[in-house]
Amino acid sequence: MLAALSSACLGYGDAGSHPAEDRVAAASSRCAEKLGTATGAPWYECVVDELLEEQTAAKESNSQHFFPIVPHDPMPLKPRKQYMQADLLKNLLRNFTCDHDDGGSQPHRSITWEYEPPDPCPTTLPPPFAYNRGFLPAGADLPELGASGPMTEARAMKACEAEPQCAGFTYSSPKAMRYKGSKHVMHFKSASKQITDSDDWHTWVRSRSAQLCNDAELVAEMRKPQRLRVDVLREEPPVYLVHDFASDAECDYMLNLTIPDMTPSVVSGGGTSRARQSWSVNMYPDWYDEFNVVTRMSRRKFAFARDVAGYEELAEGPGQEPINAVYYKDWDDQYRPHCDGECNGGPYRRGQRIASSLTYCSVADVGGYTAFTKSGLKVQPKVRQMLFFGYKLKEGDKMDNGLTEHTGCPLREGRKWIATMWYREGMTAENGWEKNRM
Repeated sequence: MLAALSSACLGYGDAGSHPAEDRVAAASSRCAEKLGTATGAPWYECVVDELLEEQTAAKESNSQHFFPIVPHDPMPLKPRKQYMQADLLKNLLRNFTCDHDDGGSQPHRSITWEYEPPDPCPTTLPPPFAYNRGFLPAGADLPELGASGPMTEARAMKACEAEPQCAGFTYSSPKAMRYKGSKHVMHFKSASKQITDSDDWHTWVRSRSAQLCNDAELVAEMRKPQRLRVDVLREEPPVYLVHDFASDAECDYMLNLTIPDMTPSVVSGGGTSRARQSWSVNMYPDWYDEFNVVTRMSRRKFAFARDVAGYEELAEGPGQEPINAVYYKDWDDQYRPHCDGECNGGPYRRGQRIASSLTYCSVADVGGYTAFTKSGLKVQPKVRQMLFFGYKLKEGDKMDNGLTEHTGCPLREGRKWIATMWYREGMTAENGWEKNRM
């Protein structure tokens, strides 16, 4: 019986995963009606108890009409230690929760976060161009700027500065051939949103600060302090829902930036999977441009992680993972239960992911919720909100033991777009996330 449960879990509750799975849905419905919710430990306990009672009664009458189940611990939801692990029940409960419109989990308390955006125009402005190792991808070319043939970096900078559309230039050259006065075939670009690392390519990105800092009205608007309401859904490991985290203008910018370039999402380790049905592309902050929307979004996300979640060692900048834009656009698009980092209660290892955040710029009309599959929390998000959750515990250098496993519920109507960021401590340009990948 338990072996059947283990093999059936691969179906994540799809039709045919167990002939009596409808009994889980029936028990889930009764408990939701009784408790007024389909989330949380009390609901888990209610469903498990009803199924156990039904199983006992069926066996006493020599009936096979029951869903096979063993006793479970409710927080995090899992079979008790003496029983074999099986995920079918968890995933059937996930399916019911995802399709149940109950408004989501209610906060324990709410607080106000006061955020002061950084000054986009520090006393010492950055140089007009910033060097980056690597290349700008194909497209967005300005071929007329390089039509005269090979040129020096200094001449390329002058040509780029004279063209308002020029965002930077990139060229190929072995390190030994890159010296002052050397000439190269330059590729000028009107966009600099992504730089691919490479030893034999070199990129100079144009700073907008010198121009935009002259706009006093714009600078004053960007520096306005923000007071944001934060709902605390769980204290430890922390789960917060931040209202009005992104503006409509920021969301519009990021949607327009990412959707045209999206490809099928991949899972950890690379490659597409049925477990993750969505489209995605990375957004790279330009740490030399404080007017860049992605840069400001990244700084705000890190400030929240430090100020509210208490991850004080976190620092934004080169070495951190880019923001991953994810788009759910078709019926049944979803991300099945998973953990973003360590969630088996192991020791903390510096450099691994310790927290995640999701900023919702478009939400589904039906479905598409975010649910924590072993702790019963569920978020029915609104546009512009940010969900933040950490999995490094605040004491003991330990990681979460399963409470942060979560799922992107199946999309039923509408579309959903989120900006996902993962956080790591101790990242630098030399020791970045790719060297610390799990």
